[in-house]
Order: sequence, then structure tokens, then C-alpha cells
Amino acid sequence: MGMSVRLKEYLDEQGIPYDMVHHAYSEGAAQSAIASRVPLAQMAKAVILEQDDGRAVMAVIPAADKVDLQRLNYLVQGEVHLTPERELGQWFRDCDPGAIPAMGDAYSLNTLVDDALLGMADIYLESGDHRDLIHMKGDDFRRLANRWQHGQFSMKPDPWSRAERM
Repeated sequence: MGMSVRLKEYLDEQGIPYDMVHHAYSEGAAQSAIASRVPLAQMAKAVILEQDDGRAVMAVIPAADKVDLQRLNYLVQGEVHLTPERELGQWFRDCDPGAIPAMGDAYSLNTLVDDALLGMADIYLESGDHRDLIHMKGDDFRRLANRWQHGQFSMKPDPWSRAERM
């Protein structure tokens, strides 16, 4: 499929320089980072959530982490829950399933970013397919993320939790 057309148009409109990192086929942000030999802490992944009022919001977190819903609920002053994967196509028609770019503005989605990503020198994110990543400088990512709400709402998975291993 290649890079998402909407993502490319958005980055070009914003004047954000980026390069592509090609890798072997992989499913999901963490696996794409591993296939590309990219540090997991610098790989941003998108998690699509639904608010009480039915509006969708994108949470951008490090690829190895998961969303702490309790913290996120506090941040948005409401309740959010994961959007079922079958519903994601309505926003990401130009992306392969499971290869959502962590750039909500490109898809007219309110975006929240975890503070852990804001200090990185480089950021990588899915391009919309399962074979390429977008790489940009941390300063450029922060320039885009400056408009997003931010906070600490990601957490490392608990390796001892039975549910985490399934």
C-alpha cells in the first residue's frame, strides 16, 4: 500500500522533513521498531479511543507501553475506552489495518501525546503500511505535538501479569 496519502500531505503541508525506514513485513508498532532496529522508546504508536460523547481521540505513546486508562480519564476529565479494531477503517482508509500512523491531526482526530515521547532526539512512527516507518527529528515532532494535549498516561506492561502474556 505504501505511505498514507493523508499523512504525506499533512507532513508536507506542515513543512516537516522526514525520511522513510524500510523494514521486513511486521505487524504492529513494536514489531516494526524491532524489524527496523529502532529503539522502542523512540517508536510512537497510536491507540484510538472513544470518549463518553462518542468522539474518537488518538493517544500517542511509546510502542512498548500501554495506555493507563485511569490516568488518561483524569487527563481528559471523562471516560475513554478502546475503539474496536473493526471500526478503525472509518478514519484510516488509506492505511493497512494495524499500521496506523501516530499523527492524529492528519486524520482530523484530537490527539494526546505521552510526555515520554517529547524528550526524544528522534521519533519513528508507522507510515500506514507494514513495511515502512517515518523517521523525523524530535524537534519536528515536538513542533507538531505542541498543539496536542500531553501528560503521563502510558505505562510499561507488567511482565508478571497473566493477562499481559496472552
